[in-house]
Amino acid sequence: MRIIYVDVDTLRADHTTAYGYHRPTTPNLRRLADKSVTFDRYYCSDSPCLPSRTALTSGQFGITNGVIGHFGQAAQFRLDAGHGPEPDRPLLGQRLGWGGYYTAAVSVFAERHRAYFFHGNFRESIRATDRFGDEEAQDVNRVAIDWIRRHADQDDWYLHLTYWEPHTDYTQPSEWTERMAASGPVQAWPDEETIQAHTEVYGPRSALDLHYSLTGPGRSPVPHNMPDAIRSRADFEHLVNGFDGAISYWDHHFGLLMATLEELGIAQDTAVIVSADHGESFGEMGSYAEHGLANEPTHRLPLVVYWPGVTDDLPEQARRNDALLYNIDLAPTLCDLLGLSVPAGWQGESFARAVRGEETESREYLVLGHGAHTYQRAVRTRDHLYIRTYHPGCFRAEWEQLFDVTGDPYLTRDLLDAEPELATRMRSHLSEWWHRYAGRPGCLPDPMQTTLQTGPTHYNDPVRYAQHLRDTGRSHLAEDLEERLATLNVPVSWHAPEIPQTPRLLGRWQQIRQERAAHGEQHS
Repeated sequence: MRIIYVDVDTLRADHTTAYGYHRPTTPNLRRLADKSVTFDRYYCSDSPCLPSRTALTSGQFGITNGVIGHFGQAAQFRLDAGHGPEPDRPLLGQRLGWGGYYTAAVSVFAERHRAYFFHGNFRESIRATDRFGDEEAQDVNRVAIDWIRRHADQDDWYLHLTYWEPHTDYTQPSEWTERMAASGPVQAWPDEETIQAHTEVYGPRSALDLHYSLTGPGRSPVPHNMPDAIRSRADFEHLVNGFDGAISYWDHHFGLLMATLEELGIAQDTAVIVSADHGESFGEMGSYAEHGLANEPTHRLPLVVYWPGVTDDLPEQARRNDALLYNIDLAPTLCDLLGLSVPAGWQGESFARAVRGEETESREYLVLGHGAHTYQRAVRTRDHLYIRTYHPGCFRAEWEQLFDVTGDPYLTRDLLDAEPELATRMRSHLSEWWHRYAGRPGCLPDPMQTTLQTGPTHYNDPVRYAQHLRDTGRSHLAEDLEERLATLNVPVSWHAPEIPQTPRLLGRWQQIRQERAAHGEQHS
């Protein structure tokens, strides 16, 4: 069996034709979906890029594998030095290799995120260019198609391809954006009133700070595809047109890839799986063109699975599946379909029955985690989404929120106060999950808890961003951010401090004594 896994960064499921989008963004993906099984409730267990792909290829939640964020202790994959892979928790590619499959990748992901353990999945790992950032689809295709041509007469290989469209910035030629703009209207939400209300939501990739970054405030680097800010419906439509144009540009190159399989006569003998690492928010909770929250648009992924001899002749009703699934379920599913045993240390569950068109049971709920721009965990049931914030980063994130996603898909009405019993049940689900994976003998510490002192500050410094808010006439928002970041806890170093603490501690004791003396207290 030949297998191609197509990893499309930031591909939001409901902006693809295969998922019913009204614009023709992905006709080639739709053609694949016509002979595949499409999964409607497939979610990344951890987001964004680094946590998601680590979960996917390790078969484990970030709370276990150690990667819940993008830097420091929150981004360190738990793998001791030694000889050879761990037999009970190999990477997906290692398990496929033991099963006789030659594994290869065309991806710059490991270099982009310093995730060099990712290379452990593959016997052959290729960068399409000398860039350390996002590679263009045409470059990925050039290398991928060459690789496929050289291996077309061979069997039993697994090829992982990472495409970076439609991740910001939307760098595709403007004609792709214009084509999508002419193909149909942008969704009606958010309206002008909502966009104006979003000016009170602060944070990088919010309405007024769409291009705020490590270097401070900025303007659109691609003005033909992205506006400088979201101040009106026209700006929002400009942004969505750019996003849809990027998706369309990727789909064109995906079509060229699929045409190569046809040309080589291996299309009917090659499994093709298309998915993403995460989605993207477009106004939900005040976030624009970002994957910075544990919310529905960030965590819901597309998943289209074509498996030769299995999905070709399925009845129409078997081509859609709405069971609640994680991306960590894919690794055991592939093993199941290939007749390989599933490693004991993987935490996902096979959904191979669904690929075969058989009925499957759904989980009652999922727990989703985000750790790059905020620290959040969420509980997703069939209808509702509960979000708990542990650290807001620089974003205006509430400590708890509850939404009816089915009735309110844009997450506009917080039900936390109106539905206290439901909120209690969702909190219980989160606690139950946490105790299963971090509160039993043998569990390792939760990296989201052990890194709370630093939090998700790799991309933006809260102190600097608060000053930016003041400099732009939003002092009340700076005060709100500072209040959210205030703590009642005395800071205690988790590890031995790198800077001697004696002067600071002596100074603090002197301050305390002076304060006590001023209030007539005795020194201790």
